[in-house]
Amino acid sequence: MVEKIKKLKEKHNITIAAHFYEKKEIFELADLTGDSLALAKKTADIKNPLVFCGVKFMGESAKILNPDIDVYMPKLADCSMARMAEEGLVENNMKMLKENEIDFIPITYINSTAKTKAIVAREGGLTCTSSNSQKIIKWALSKNKKIFFLPDKNLGTNTAKKLNKTAKIIGEKNWQEADIICFNGHCSVHQLFMPEHIEFFKEKYPDIKIALHPECQPEVVKMADFAGSTSQILEYVKAHSTEKIAIGTEANFVNWLKKNINPNIYILSSTKPECPSMNETTIESLYNLLKAIDEDRGYNKIEVEENIAKDAKKALQRMMELS
Repeated sequence: MVEKIKKLKEKHNITIAAHFYEKKEIFELADLTGDSLALAKKTADIKNPLVFCGVKFMGESAKILNPDIDVYMPKLADCSMARMAEEGLVENNMKMLKENEIDFIPITYINSTAKTKAIVAREGGLTCTSSNSQKIIKWALSKNKKIFFLPDKNLGTNTAKKLNKTAKIIGEKNWQEADIICFNGHCSVHQLFMPEHIEFFKEKYPDIKIALHPECQPEVVKMADFAGSTSQILEYVKAHSTEKIAIGTEANFVNWLKKNINPNIYILSSTKPECPSMNETTIESLYNLLKAIDEDRGYNKIEVEENIAKDAKKALQRMMELS
């Protein structure tokens, strides 16, 4: 099946993009790989059809930034965090901010729908990723306004701590006083990592390093040696390639690091932290899509309404300019 995929890809001059969280066999077939920011940049300039192996917001972002190409996905997998920031709820949160006479700039994590990105853009806001959240939020704070950060409360809170700013979830006690007001969303995978997991590894291997993603809960991030985006974790592992490291992020990526960079890698969890949405894409679903394209019956083609795409692109481009 792998050889059939390669032949169909070559026949139709298709580029395959895959996020680091995809299954090993998918990742190894991809022409473009990376985290959300890297893939947004890499797919923005291609001229041929794109098959994006990831979750739906990534396919949408690729289409918004590069509207002239066809973008397909083997599976229209929804990110649970992105679904939490349903546009009606986001609009209600912004209404609360305005009713409390709060002057704010909205910043949405790239893990959000095109509609949410468009709402944020209309309010003068922009997107960010875990790679550039500090830079984007620092820029926004320089405008002497509060930040409304969505959907991930953990990334918002952890970034605030890095910048010595206060963060609270909208609606909780004294939320109006915070520098960064967070939407109440989270990543179901990164919520799995707990302080007791770090304690276990530190007790078993006193010199072990702990590296994790800033979507983890603040009390967990506080105990880590390093917190950063997927790409930043990759660079950290390269810099500590002979040391034991327990990593708190998606299992497919951790296993890839163990195989390719450092054999002394452990998953920081008592259960396997797999993203169910990322793992929807299989070698079979990729082949079936390419076969359908070959037979002129391609499906799961990403389309974004023109008015949504126009506004969402503003949010993405503002981020790209700053990063």
